[in-house]
Amino acid sequence: MMKTEVGIALVRLVVGVIFIAHGLDKFNGGIEGTVAFFESLSIPSPDLMAVVVALVEIVAGLALLLGLLTRLMSAILMIVMIGAVYMVKLDQGFIGGFEFDLLLFVVLLLFVINGSLFMALDGFLTKKKKRQRFGRR
Repeated sequence: MMKTEVGIALVRLVVGVIFIAHGLDKFNGGIEGTVAFFESLSIPSPDLMAVVVALVEIVAGLALLLGLLTRLMSAILMIVMIGAVYMVKLDQGFIGGFEFDLLLFVVLLLFVINGSLFMALDGFLTKKKKRQRFGRR
């Protein structure tokens, strides 16, 4: 086991928790607040988009915690981050604006490029596929 794998796994776990918390927060006190915020940004279909974004953050965050479909879920969350920066944070500038979103985006890009096999279901599934390919149990 390499130190890098442990570090990536720890970062993956924290990022998963961050997205779960942000997704759950959109439902906190009812989704209506998020819908109103999305309406104020002129986001099309704010009722639908508020629920979709919240659920994507929760489901993808859980997947990151489990290390399941890490690359795919990270790519999906990158799209959410692009939308958040473009629609909300860009006008606020770097400091106090989109710096945290940029950090999350780059970490998600790391997961897309490298995946995360340590402490992850992806690692278990990869090992299982290799064993099946080579006729081992």
